Amino acid sequence: MSSSPSLSPEALWRGWRRPRELAAEWAARWARRRQGADPVPVRLASRRIYILPTGVGITYGLMTFAMLLGSMNYNNSMAFALTFLLAALGLVAMHHCHRNLAGLTVAFAGAEPVFAGEEARLRFNLTNDGQAPRYELGVYAGEASSPRVDLPAGGHAVTEVGVPTERRGRLRLGRYGVRTTHPLTLFRAWVWIHADAGCLVWPRPADAPPPPPPSAASRGRRRASERGDDDFAGLRDFHAGDPPRHVAWKTYARTGELKSKRFAGATASLAWLDLRDAPGRDLEQRLSVLCRWILDAENGGRHYGLRLGGETTAIEPIEPSRGSGHRRRCLDALALYRADEPESDPGERP
Repeated sequence: MSSSPSLSPEALWRGWRRPRELAAEWAARWARRRQGADPVPVRLASRRIYILPTGVGITYGLMTFAMLLGSMNYNNSMAFALTFLLAALGLVAMHHCHRNLAGLTVAFAGAEPVFAGEEARLRFNLTNDGQAPRYELGVYAGEASSPRVDLPAGGHAVTEVGVPTERRGRLRLGRYGVRTTHPLTLFRAWVWIHADAGCLVWPRPADAPPPPPPSAASRGRRRASERGDDDFAGLRDFHAGDPPRHVAWKTYARTGELKSKRFAGATASLAWLDLRDAPGRDLEQRLSVLCRWILDAENGGRHYGLRLGGETTAIEPIEPSRGSGHRRRCLDALALYRADEPESDPGERP
């Protein structure tokens, strides 16, 4: 007669975790239908604050109930007084925990782009317009949460949530919230906020890719006469990322049009970085190589331009320049390039 195999603690936990995940998904959909999309900033009304006892609170309630049974069994007036005092303390803690969030104003305060695999630091601004201080407030997004902060009456604070990233594109939070367990950690009060929050995620730079092929460098050298730093060679339309020192401010004051100066010189170092020249098995690897080329060109002080797309995709190239603004513009273009499409390589390489 065969005996049934015993379940390991890991298997029991996985079996219990699935119903919890389903319940959490149902609650999230219900809250979204109930609240709808939120404005930015959002002021937390009392009706949207949820509160439940913590594990400590459940234990506290069971012990208080056990004391009530003992008091009734022995008909002890001092035991009744202690039991009712503890019950009243729990009710006061529940009221203050709920009140700790009511009237709070929450707004997404932005985030800097990061490379894929790094932690995105999302900033949130908490404002207390009330006359009472708020304690132990934390912002959370999924499994990530911020350090707890205290707000004085009429004060505000900025706190950060570290969200891990896995792939490039636009990181969007479907939902985030604020929670607190103050005071006594007997209850947990929280709110769900459905508003836009996120940041750009750049491709992960390749570790040791080959340098740009000679064909790309030669294309840059042929156009070096158009983009040096030695002799003035005319004006062109201004592009985001152009250094401020290259802007023709006198022309702007006279005509109201932003123009950038073009320079010619043999000492200019310039390269066109083209997606078609980047090696890799798929699009993501090729974008990682392009990302590394951009960082190396910027660190080397060279002018560089960026070409994306190919025969089937017409995307306006980013004209050669350098500087932090130009670097960010190029990396943003890599992050957004076909980020909403399924991962595939249409074979745009010649």
